[in-house]
Amino acid sequence: MRKNCSGQFFLLPNRIFDERLSPNEFIVYSFLVRAKDSAGQSFWSVPMIAKSCSMCASTCRKVLRSLESGGYITISKRFIGGEQKSNLYTVNKI
Repeated sequence: MRKNCSGQFFLLPNRIFDERLSPNEFIVYSFLVRAKDSAGQSFWSVPMIAKSCSMCASTCRKVLRSLESGGYITISKRFIGGEQKSNLYTVNKI
């Protein structure tokens, strides 16, 4: 048993297991749920998401597009000073 556990956790709806997500989709969706703010949004970079999910960036991009096409997330481009800096990922409720 772990001692000194910080008690930090995040919740996923039980229904996630009925969605037939691939293992990579499940991991990235779970990461975005964990990383989102109170508005359901996160703006982590693809390389950082990929690293956190133990996958390469190209696989992560494919998974993000798949999650978006499935309606699980919404991807919006973020511009700062006229340059695209990262994407804004909004987690949609299942």
